[in-house]
Amino acid sequence: MTDVSEIPDDTLLERAVRNARSRAHRKGAKHPRWVGVMDAFSLGSTYAMQLCRRFGLEPDEQVNR
Repeated sequence: MTDVSEIPDDTLLERAVRNARSRAHRKGAKHPRWVGVMDAFSLGSTYAMQLCRRFGLEPDEQVNR
């Protein structure tokens, strides 16, 4: 792979969803994964939860900020 354009969009989207974290919460505090996805993609909670599930992630999993 020599160029970012060679990475499939679904792969990039999955990476973003997997690594999304909320900036609104205290540093070191945990929050549900869907909150970070909601913040990162400017979505509502329902769509954020659906996006988590699309990539096999548990929306309510607690993740660090």
